[in-house]
Amino acid sequence: MKETDMGHRRAPRSNRTAPSARTAARPAAARPAATRAAPLGAALAVALAAAVAVPAAQAVAADAAPAAPVEAGTAAAAYSAYPPILDPGSGAADYFTPSWLDDGGNHIQAHGGQVVSVSAEELGVDAGSVVEGEEAGQTVYYWYGEDRSNGYYGSPGVHAYKSYDTRNWTDEGVVLRSVSNAAELESDYFDALYDTVDDAGEPRADRIAELDYHLNTNDAADYTTIFERPKVLYNGATKQWVLWWHSDGQTTPGGSMYARSMAGVAVSDSPTGPFKMTGVYRMPNRTNYQACISAAVPGQARDMTVFQDADGTAYIVYSSEENRTLYIAELDADYTNVTHTTDVDMADAGQYSEDGRFPYLFADGTAAAPVRGEDFQIVKECGVLEAPALFQHGGTYYTVASGATGWAPNPQTYYTADNILGSWIRGVEAGDQHENVAYNAIPEGGDGLLAVGDTRRTTFGSQSTNVLDLGGGRFVYMGDRWNAGAANSNYVWLPVTIGENGRAEMRNPATEDPARWADGWDESYWDDKGTGTEIWRVTDDGVPDQVAPGEDFGATLPDAVPVEVGGATSDVPVTWSATSFETRGTQTITGTLAAGDGFTAGRTFTRTIEVHEDGVANLAPGASVAASSRASLAPTVVDGNVKGKGWDDWTSSGYPRNSWLSFTWPLAQDLDQVVVHTYKDGSGATWPSTVAAEYLDASGAWTTTDVRVDLAQDAASAAPVATLDVSDLPRTNALRVRLTTATNTWQSISEVQVWGADDVVDLCRAEGTTVSASFHQTEWETMPAANACDGNAATSWSTWSGSAGRDEVTFTVEPAEARAVDRVGFTTTEGTIATVDVEYRDAQGTWHPTTAQDVAPAATGAPTSVEFEPVWASAVRLTFATPGSYLKIPALGVGARVSAVAPEVEARCVARDKAQVVTTVRNLGDRSADFEVRTPFGTRVVRDVAPGRTGQAVVSTREAALDAGTVRVSARGEAALTAGYPASACG
Repeated sequence: MKETDMGHRRAPRSNRTAPSARTAARPAAARPAATRAAPLGAALAVALAAAVAVPAAQAVAADAAPAAPVEAGTAAAAYSAYPPILDPGSGAADYFTPSWLDDGGNHIQAHGGQVVSVSAEELGVDAGSVVEGEEAGQTVYYWYGEDRSNGYYGSPGVHAYKSYDTRNWTDEGVVLRSVSNAAELESDYFDALYDTVDDAGEPRADRIAELDYHLNTNDAADYTTIFERPKVLYNGATKQWVLWWHSDGQTTPGGSMYARSMAGVAVSDSPTGPFKMTGVYRMPNRTNYQACISAAVPGQARDMTVFQDADGTAYIVYSSEENRTLYIAELDADYTNVTHTTDVDMADAGQYSEDGRFPYLFADGTAAAPVRGEDFQIVKECGVLEAPALFQHGGTYYTVASGATGWAPNPQTYYTADNILGSWIRGVEAGDQHENVAYNAIPEGGDGLLAVGDTRRTTFGSQSTNVLDLGGGRFVYMGDRWNAGAANSNYVWLPVTIGENGRAEMRNPATEDPARWADGWDESYWDDKGTGTEIWRVTDDGVPDQVAPGEDFGATLPDAVPVEVGGATSDVPVTWSATSFETRGTQTITGTLAAGDGFTAGRTFTRTIEVHEDGVANLAPGASVAASSRASLAPTVVDGNVKGKGWDDWTSSGYPRNSWLSFTWPLAQDLDQVVVHTYKDGSGATWPSTVAAEYLDASGAWTTTDVRVDLAQDAASAAPVATLDVSDLPRTNALRVRLTTATNTWQSISEVQVWGADDVVDLCRAEGTTVSASFHQTEWETMPAANACDGNAATSWSTWSGSAGRDEVTFTVEPAEARAVDRVGFTTTEGTIATVDVEYRDAQGTWHPTTAQDVAPAATGAPTSVEFEPVWASAVRLTFATPGSYLKIPALGVGARVSAVAPEVEARCVARDKAQVVTTVRNLGDRSADFEVRTPFGTRVVRDVAPGRTGQAVVSTREAALDAGTVRVSARGEAALTAGYPASACG
């Protein structure tokens, strides 16, 4: 549950009471060999005929460490709602409040547990985890969990509670007991269960040693064991209650507390025990169980849960391979072992078995071996996951899982499958962009992220243990808020809704709607959430793909949408969350469905709409992004996620309070607006109090402006959005957003959008472009031409050499198709550039000079912008004069402009002594146009060329041979575009 790769080491043994004489005399032997335990006989049945589960106090060892302070002995609470959950952060004084009290006024001790639900008609477990039966005409639930009343060590065992409403719980005591020393196993209680004393009254030493190894939770023991994540199934065929748990502990004195990595199993005729341990096992593995990590040992079973399907088949789910891989294995008909067993401990790990049967561990292809896809399956390989919780809805199986981060909570993920032993995918969208990223890299709203509105990215400060099915599509997430295993570790129970395509979403009512749920939440939470028992989807939403800012598109939205449920489609009335958007960029619209098709009202689905303004684009994704601190996080502010955590300015020496983010382009840009989406990172106001704009002038110096926005740092508010009008700034190669805070906090930013003119495309970074250079540095470090076009300011193209410098180097950019080009830009940080020439290549491969020749660049470190008359180019070449020196360029751009025409020119021979210049023009506009073609031999007009169509201008010459030349093509009233043609000779 809380193990790390290095294993949990026991705490110092200060202030411990010495073990009893009997315990002290027991030799510190190595782990016992796997043996067969004594069967449960008639004497045991008689001895336990009147037995009931012992209260927790009776099972506490005399030398146990004091528990962390919790509410105890308080008057019994009467709960009308589930306790409210806040997440103020683990350092807050009230983080582990409120306690959840039982009928005796004590904090409930059922950590890592489960509520089991069994129908009164057949006493067969539903797909859920609270045990439910019927008592005096009322449904009764049983909540099982770890008893941590003594803290992490010295657990009394597994505790059970009973309820009629899942909110108010009666203490049923410890139902699976541990021991604090071997002598306890000689008591009547344990003798009745395990036959630990012979008929002559003598202890059975070997049996006691073996049981002590698996039941002794005393930290002073040589081989301390731990009980974690107990889960219970009711077997209608055998009429027995079957309890599985993560059984772990030391294999060497003082060693790792997670060295055993096993699953324990116990049985009882009653839900309140006593449960008798019948096995402690390793679990099935693939043969290449070390594929994810070489430290994995055979058959590891750590955090686990169980699940019973509608047909009565039961399964165990467990984290294995040092938590790298999450498995599911089918249990046998008795639910007390897996389906493929052997009489050999294949791991030689000290497994325990009452009947002498052990799991066959490896899918090795033999007749006795389990088969993947038939007897077991892997939910996720190499995922570093633990704390599984499995449930089923509408024919889909769900596995919720936590990342393996010790006691610290993390953003939990979930997986789904149509067949429990079939293929599993993350979330509900197969193969999407989040399928194989780390669990903590899924952004807010991403497929496979369980919690919604979880600002701290901690699953509201919890780790999963179970999902309780209340029926009708209503699910309760059961989680633990761990205080390093202390007694006051708390519980997080929150509602889960199933949305479109089966998407699982967990929200926190106390923060989602504090006016309604601040004092707790109940089943009425689902009244307006569109609950039902099937998977559904909207097949045609009718939402426009793109709208203009401020455009009212309400009239285009449908009043009803087709919804598919179980293969049948019907129209369902819908209401919409918006009919216009003022802000540019990708916006989200939500549709809410009326009741129908077996669902209550309130089903919601979301779609995105691009709010687009002609001639304006978000230029930030095309910039090189840098930051005053935490530079590695800077690119996250241009990843398109305006809600998730992106960058913050935290440093190890404290909060800077004055920070910046910069955006640099090799080509000068016309900017219009900057939108800064801040982020609430926890409970405080973790955003700037002032956001200001600075720009880079022509000399390469940063220039302050009067453009700024002040933000209120109100911790009770949502993170604000700052909008800055930068339309009056001159064209610039770089913008810097200055962030300052009036309070002592870190400043968090989700996303920055820089809106500006979209009339220029940087061909250097365009898809399909290839770049090359006549030379690049290979000594000490390889610095090729591509580095200048990768958008990373930390990489450069360099021509340095340990030998003599080069007098001239070229840099060539070849786009996927010819474009109209009218500018280049670059910044050099080292070396000496005397001049730069710019050439372009025609369709036949001939190079021609542009009007940019012998251009003197700006000073080192300052951006150089070179503009020239537009040319139609299949490639662009820059020639740098670096006499006896070198250059180092981190960013270079070639600017392509929008053109109304695509010209292609060739020289054609019509006789042995006569050549023609033939210009073919293609209309790239959206209306018919006339095009003027000027050649060295005359001018022609190509009239009325329809959009997408071509026309030709033919100019005859009296020359038998033509030098390479150019023509100028323009639509009437527009700037001319120059196109080249190669030299030719007729005859």
